[in-house]
Amino acid sequence: MDDSGHHENGRQKPQGQWLMQHQPSMKQIMAIMAEKDAALQERNLALSEKKKALAERDLAIMQRDSAIMERNNAIMERDNAIATLQYRESSMNSGNMSPCPPGCQISRGLKHMHHPAAACTTSDTYG
Repeated sequence: MDDSGHHENGRQKPQGQWLMQHQPSMKQIMAIMAEKDAALQERNLALSEKKKALAERDLAIMQRDSAIMERNNAIMERDNAIATLQYRESSMNSGNMSPCPPGCQISRGLKHMHHPAAACTTSDTYG
């Protein structure tokens, strides 16, 4: 290498001043790291808020499903009560005062008794 800064292979040795100019200072590095940390904290906060919002949404969906189930059960109970009232009304109008519930398979004119705890079947006929 000669005094002009050339190596034997023809490349020039970088000047110290040029090398120092492109290196970020410690102050710049600290500022970049602080900016990175702030961005990470902001991202983590956003993820936390998203997670909370999803949990609230899931709770609302569960409450909605529960309300729908309760509504459907109430509709079924109402429909069963209406069917029972219609059966009783039609029995009174036709003069048939049989205590036999709908779906009973016993023929008219036969005497039969229903035990309160027993279900109505064809084996309930008594002569």
